[in-house]
Amino acid sequence: MPRSFPLFVALRYGIPARGTGTSGFLSAVSLLGLSLGVFALIVVVSVMNGFERELQSRLLSLLPHVQLLSPDISNNIKDDNNTQKTDWRIIRNELLKHPDVIGAAPYVETTVMLSANQRFHSATLTGINIASEQSVSVLHQHIIAGDINRLTDTRYGIVIGRLLAKQLGVIPGDKLNIIMPKVSITPLGPVTRQKRFEVVAVFEVGAELDQNLIMTNIETSQKLLAKGNTMTGLRIAVNDQFKSISISDSLSTQLASKQFFTSPPRFIDWREKNSSLFRAIFMEKIMIFVLLMSVVAVASFNIVSIILMTVTDKRSDIAVLRTMGASAGDIRRLFILQGLLIGVMGTTTGVLLALLVAPNIGSLLQTIESLSGWQLFDPSVYFIPFLPSELRTADVVIVSSAAILISLLATLYPAAKAARIEPAEALAYEH
Repeated sequence: MPRSFPLFVALRYGIPARGTGTSGFLSAVSLLGLSLGVFALIVVVSVMNGFERELQSRLLSLLPHVQLLSPDISNNIKDDNNTQKTDWRIIRNELLKHPDVIGAAPYVETTVMLSANQRFHSATLTGINIASEQSVSVLHQHIIAGDINRLTDTRYGIVIGRLLAKQLGVIPGDKLNIIMPKVSITPLGPVTRQKRFEVVAVFEVGAELDQNLIMTNIETSQKLLAKGNTMTGLRIAVNDQFKSISISDSLSTQLASKQFFTSPPRFIDWREKNSSLFRAIFMEKIMIFVLLMSVVAVASFNIVSIILMTVTDKRSDIAVLRTMGASAGDIRRLFILQGLLIGVMGTTTGVLLALLVAPNIGSLLQTIESLSGWQLFDPSVYFIPFLPSELRTADVVIVSSAAILISLLATLYPAAKAARIEPAEALAYEH
């Protein structure tokens, strides 16, 4: 038998348009199911990538890429207790010597309770230096009401997120109370430390920060916390957020040779700071990938029934081929190629459809919404009022490779069964 014989016969029965009868119909159904499974998997994973990208960009518009934590950082060389400290400007200048660092700013951070209009809500209070903050965040670009520059003029002023302002019922110019978690014991009993602040601006980034973050002047936060000149640390921006861990290690080595700290400082990158959130997103992506891959697997395993039916229907033809010189290996390769051909065609069709739809799914959804008048993502409910998408080459390669591999594995058993057919037994009852 010529070496191209298995491929020739596989093409004859593997292509649905050329298949005859039930075999051709089942091949078409299997190909369609596999195409839809691959298409759905790539599109859904691309949408989840888009949501992850949007969430990262919105969080990092206010949060630093890296945080340096140390109790040895201060406004001055010595604090109120005459303890030796290091001025934050000296440390910032040293950090800026690193080629991957593009900005650094001091900050003070703690958790507080807010109260206004008989409503209460917890939030993270971050004291910032307005002049240097613009080098590590774009807070000023997300102000939707008020003036952030008033933080430098107003002694007790704060910037608050839109959702938090809505929950507390405040707007720029209104007052609210900040209650510290520390309780002081006085002759009159336990007393909480609190201070009245004025809302000077409202920001919105479209993320959870809108309801759990407030900012004030760093000097004001130091007085509120009774920290003297001590700071929590420095907020650092780098040129590549995805290399923040390696950059942190490099900065730690760079600062180790300096006499800035009594104990080594701690570096926290943005993924560690929000580890629970991004871990949940990662687990959701894994679960959705597994669930949708099971759809691909079901479509691929239809190939088993197709080939088994073909083997049963063509037993006498297989026997004739064996008597004409085809080996068991030729028969095995023939049916493997038939199933693999269906898998490759189905996967290719699904990938091509996904490449057309995935990058444009947001605009397609907007078109459907405009025609139907129905809104899927209500801006008043969801942080992201549209459907983002990010098609990644790695996802396409993984999905298509997995689909083809499953299709190949599905052919092994029926192909082996076909190869075991004995010509004499198969032709014994033929007339």
